[in-house]
Amino acid sequence: MDSKRQRIIQAAIQVFAKTGLEKGKIADIAEVAGIGKGTVYEYFSSKDELFGAIEEFVISDMLRESEQLLQGKESPRKKLETLIDGTFRYLVTMGDGILIVTELWAQSARGLWHGTSASPLRAMYDQYRHQLTDILREGMAAGEFRDLDPEGVAVMLAAFLDGMLWQYMIINDPDFFRGVWTAAVQSFFRGIEA
Repeated sequence: MDSKRQRIIQAAIQVFAKTGLEKGKIADIAEVAGIGKGTVYEYFSSKDELFGAIEEFVISDMLRESEQLLQGKESPRKKLETLIDGTFRYLVTMGDGILIVTELWAQSARGLWHGTSASPLRAMYDQYRHQLTDILREGMAAGEFRDLDPEGVAVMLAAFLDGMLWQYMIINDPDFFRGVWTAAVQSFFRGIEA
């Protein structure tokens, strides 16, 4: 990716995370990126187009991260632990940039509910749930997980992680949250273990 384009996207993530999409201004994005306002328009014709680029960037980054975490030949339980722990690390490393996720969810849901746009976020969740379902099936076949509905548990796990994300954003205390996260994840595993 062009480094200036990436700087603009990173700056937009910071601005939109702080002010929201509606209040975020191209001039503020240009200032954070250290470029002129006109340069932003050389890369993106509108704020909506820029937001679409953010959506693609964040989603591809999340998918790339989850795929890298699952590349080993580990047990199904270890794969889930790695994926869940990787989700926590991803939250912490994003800092306040994680707040852009609320904008992504809102814009995606609005587009889906009102039929105004397709949703790369929906496609990402579909792929993520398929990854989880495959791991759960593999764990059942290996005798690590009890007999369960893998699709249903995958949806529940995705919702659990999303809920933890919301709690993390509200609690805003990584050290405290790490303990809560660990206890919640242990409870989850106790519920699915054979």
